[in-house]
Amino acid sequence: MGAATSAMASYRVYQLKLEYFDTAGKKERERVETSTLDAIQYEQLTGGFGVVKATMLDTWYCPGDTGRKKICDKPKVAGEPTRGPASTQKKRGGLPYNYQPVIP
Repeated sequence: MGAATSAMASYRVYQLKLEYFDTAGKKERERVETSTLDAIQYEQLTGGFGVVKATMLDTWYCPGDTGRKKICDKPKVAGEPTRGPASTQKKRGGLPYNYQPVIP
């Protein structure tokens, strides 16, 4: 028999602008929400086309376990992009492209 193992995963967070519409197509309200669902998934899960329109404003990566935790905050990096080739980041010492980490 095999031993039980625990799985850990990373996830992506989306900041969405949500616009809600009545049955006549008139916009009723608008709000911003942070979710692990992308814009298309959010629209389909919460009512579909014509009821809610989701537009992605921002996205970021959250490392670590996703189980029963609140969504991580957006990383705050002064003067550096939050994503990009690992070889362009000074702190990593300029890794060649074939040695860059894979980030989903």
